[in-house]
This record gives sequence, C-alpha cells and structure tokens, in this order.
Amino acid sequence: MKQKALYYHEKGYNCSFVILKAGAEKYGIDLPEEAEQSCCAVSSGFGVGSICCALVGAVLLFGLLFSEEKAKTLRMQLFVLFHDKYESLNCCAISAHRQDCIEVIGDIAVLTEELIEKNK
Repeated sequence: MKQKALYYHEKGYNCSFVILKAGAEKYGIDLPEEAEQSCCAVSSGFGVGSICCALVGAVLLFGLLFSEEKAKTLRMQLFVLFHDKYESLNCCAISAHRQDCIEVIGDIAVLTEELIEKNK
C-alpha cells in the first residue's frame, strides 16, 4: 500500500485520496469518481490546519472495509500509533518542519495496512 500511496502522491493527488486510493486498489474496492472530489474537500488539514488528512483517508478506508464499530476501533488505534511517533495529529504541526509529507504518507499507509491485515 505504501508504494501505491507514494506513487499517487507523486502524481499530485492529495493526502487523503492517496491513502484511500492505494487501499481501495489493494483490497479490491471500486471507488466512484466522486471519491477523489470528496477527498479534495478535506485537504490541507481541512483548510484550517486541523487533523492530518492522510489519517482521514485511512479512516474512510476502514469504513469501507469494516463495520462501523470495528472502523471506529481501528481509527483510534491508528491515531494512537501515529501520535506516538509524530506527537500530534495536526497537519500544521506535523508538516511544519518538512518540505513535503512523503514520510508521513508512507507511515500512515504502513500503519493502515498493518491494522487492516490484523483485523481481516
């Protein structure tokens, strides 16, 4: 999933969509064309520097793959794991000292895939 997410990032897709698209391809989910458009609405920390939108893409993927209860549990597990490494979930705080978010996107893709595989 990581390589696909980084590939889509290089192609110019936003952070939430690269995670959603990479995961959808890996797990055989057909995304409607509108998925990309809807992800554009949550780019750059929702436009106010809020939660990292790559995390949002992962949560959307959880929602497509699991029941609501399980998706919420995985969401919290992902947030804890991510916060342990980056000490924040906030887009601005995470990206403040980076030229780009390639490492962040890669880490989220890996964590997301690990959580999915453990919970299939």
